[in-house]
Amino acid sequence: MKKIFLFCFVFTLGLTSQAQENWSTLMEVFDQVYSVATDVGKETDKVIAKGNVISIVKENGTVSLQKKRDKSVPIEFYEYVLVTTTGKEIKLDKMQSEKVIEKFQVVLQRVKESLKENNSKEVESILNSL
Repeated sequence: MKKIFLFCFVFTLGLTSQAQENWSTLMEVFDQVYSVATDVGKETDKVIAKGNVISIVKENGTVSLQKKRDKSVPIEFYEYVLVTTTGKEIKLDKMQSEKVIEKFQVVLQRVKESLKENNSKEVESILNSL
């Protein structure tokens, strides 16, 4: 019985540390996307990066991705929230967070490249496609 308990304890400990690694990787990717958003925000008023929020202004409203510190957990852990134009906050699980952060990253990289070429209409089109 002790062996089973010990095995379960070690197994769950391994899963917990793996989950923490995955979330910390997501944190690093968000920070990279935030950096790109800051650069793009200096060149256009359609992208805003302030605090832990990346906002993209579209023709029909604003979409924001927010990184919030989860204070219910003793370690440094963040949850990600998608905020719509109406102010509705949608908490994202890990898979959703990965998809949304990746989408923001792709859009912001395309905008950054288009801004280098001074294609303002293409920038508008890219941002509105989000």
